[in-house]
Parts: sequence; C-alpha cells; structure tokens
Amino acid sequence: MPKPRELLLFSIVLIFSLSLPLPSIAGDPVVLDRLNKAVVDDGKLILNARFRYEFVDQDSRSRDANAVNLRARFGYETGYFYGFGFGFDVENVHAIGDDRYNSTINGRSDFPTVVDPEDTELNQLFLKFGGKEAFIPDTTVKVGRQRIIWDNHRFLGNVGWRQNEQTFDSARIINTSIPHASLQYIYIDKVHRIFSKAHATAGTRGMSSHLARVGYKFEGIGELSARTLLLDYDRAIFSGDSTKTFGVRFIGKYTLDDDWKVLYTGEYANQEDWEQNTSSFDLDYWFGEGGVDYKGVTMKVGYESLEGNGTSAFQTPLATLHLFEGWTDLFLTTPSDGITDLYAKIGTKVYGTSLVLGFKTLDAENTSANYGTETFFDVKRTFWGHLTPRLTAAFFNTADTSVAPDTTKLWLGITYKY
Repeated sequence: MPKPRELLLFSIVLIFSLSLPLPSIAGDPVVLDRLNKAVVDDGKLILNARFRYEFVDQDSRSRDANAVNLRARFGYETGYFYGFGFGFDVENVHAIGDDRYNSTINGRSDFPTVVDPEDTELNQLFLKFGGKEAFIPDTTVKVGRQRIIWDNHRFLGNVGWRQNEQTFDSARIINTSIPHASLQYIYIDKVHRIFSKAHATAGTRGMSSHLARVGYKFEGIGELSARTLLLDYDRAIFSGDSTKTFGVRFIGKYTLDDDWKVLYTGEYANQEDWEQNTSSFDLDYWFGEGGVDYKGVTMKVGYESLEGNGTSAFQTPLATLHLFEGWTDLFLTTPSDGITDLYAKIGTKVYGTSLVLGFKTLDAENTSANYGTETFFDVKRTFWGHLTPRLTAAFFNTADTSVAPDTTKLWLGITYKY
C-alpha cells in the first residue's frame, strides 16, 4: 500500500498534469514552434566537471590523506511548454590512483576522512510547472529529485563543496503573487546525502518533513524572512535529528556613496525535539554579521552561536555544513556543549582573481572551554567564462585534543562549467 507521502507526491503531479491544456502536436506549426522554444531555445544543457586534489594532515592519524578524484555531471533542463517542463542530471565521482584516504566506504579508516566516495547516481529528475501559462499565476511547482538551497545554506543546502551533491526527493511550491514577497513550501520524502547510496546509514535517509519560508524585500535595505523546518526521519536511529525549528533572518546592505556600502545580517532560531526524538530540549541559535564594502574590498566580522545543554545541541542536518564552524570540517555535528564562532574575514578581487582570507576562534557555548582557532584562505579565477582553477586551505590549531585534533587541509582543483 502506498505511503501517505508517496500519495502526496503522486497527487501533486496528477493534479497539475491533468490541468495542462496540452494540444495535439502533430500538424500544428504553432505548437511545434512553442515546443522548439521550450526544449531548444529555453533549454539548458547541464555539463560540468571538477578535478580536485585534497590533502589532509591530522594529528589523530598516523598517515596523511591524499585524495585525487574527478566529478562529472551531465543533464538537461527544458523551458516551459504550456506551463510544463522537466529536468535531469546524472553524476559520477571517480577516484584516480590509490585510495590514500578514508572515503567512508572504502575501508581505509587508517587515513583521515575525505568524503568523496566513488559513486554514479541520478542526481536530479523532476517535473516542473510554471512560466507564463502556469496553472496558478506567479507560482512554480517542482516535483521529484532536486537541488534545494535556502539563503546562506545554514539550514538547507546542496553541500556543493563535496564532489557528490546533496539532493532531495521532494515537492516544492514557490509563489510570488505579492510584490516584493515570496512564499515557499517544501515536502521532503528523502535526502540523498554526500556519502553515496552505498553507505548503509549515512547515505540516503527517508523522512516525512515539512518546510516553509516567507520572505519580503525592502527596497534599498534588505530582506526579512521567516522559516519553519519540521524534520521527521523514518528510522529510529536517526530520530535524534527529528526536530522542529522556527527562525527569522534579516540580511541586507545600505549604499552610502559610490565607494562605501554597509553590510549586515541578523538571525535567530529556536529548535525543539519533534516526533520520534527521544530527547527533550529547547535550544537557541543566534547569528550576527556586520561589514563594509569599500571599492570592492569586503571586510566582515561575525558571531554565530549554536546552543548546547551538555546532552543535546542545536543541529542543522540538511545544511551545507562545510561553510560553518571551520573549513576543516571538524564540527559538522554540533558538540553537546554547543559551539560559538567568532570570525573576521576580508575578500576582494584583483585582476579578476577572487581572494578571501579569514580567522576564527571556536568555543563551547555552554561552558568556558575553547575548542581552537582556524585560519583559512581561498583563491580562484574564472577563465573564458567556463574554466575555474581554485586553491583553498584551512589550518585548525586545537585547544583541546579530546574535542578535535590539529588539522591542515588543502584543496587544489579546476572546474569546467558549460
């Protein structure tokens, strides 16, 4: 018997499919022209590849990791034909040379972890409804396996840093009927994580989750948004990630003159246990960032706090976690005493080359313990609009080896995007 969530996905597809006034294609030049426009003129070829070397030196391991791999992605997305379209892409991650790293599924646990396991998978496959002839005006619906990103990836992201992208079997509705506003609802049936489908527990995870976001843009100032995430995982072993989270966020910039801009972001969220979660907690998240942009040189200072009570901590399991609490990826799971992140960074572009340099200190939120400090930098440049070489490095100096070891990570790669 079909599960309720499967019936929901099927019903959405069926309702919108039956509502489409699709005419007969044969012999109708107008229809053929519109089909050509949707598939060819408005269609988009998905073709990109990333070759990358990753080095990891970690004091807790006697051997260094040296990972070389190639990620290739190929697919196609159409435009809208009488309000209807579709898209897909296939992804392959291939290791080059010896597996001198722990991919989480290759059995090389004597090496530091580099979560780029070999895999070939259907990355996206979706139907979409929208465009000028949408069944509901100013509304886009997408059903199937898809990439989803909210805001800065903190609560919902695709983990694009890793070779194997995170995607979602889901139904997503976005409405922009109200000027300057957007309303969004998402139902998630499964999350296909970066660990690949071959990983017994960390790979694909089933759920029955409901997410909503409302945003309103104030001209010249910024956007105010509110979000809700009701995460309900199917299996009991993942019940610790079943949570309900409510939050608000404001982000914007204010132009002072031709040279100066003021940048600001503020965010708050509250998280509680939900559904099968056997723990009981009520935890807060705070984030604030301020900065200036002077003639293309951006300087920012920020503070992020994820509360912990010694047993449970604020978690964001669907996020692009690499972007937060250090690029060395030592705090992808928030410690039970929580974590605070105080950082400063500067970024600019010199002769077309993007440069970022930063420093952060990481501490426990619930106690006075210091976890350590991290220094990081990133250099990249795009040539001919398609080819982007990139060098990134992060250096973590621990203050407590029982929490995290001294770690150095370096990435050197090149990406081609059609």
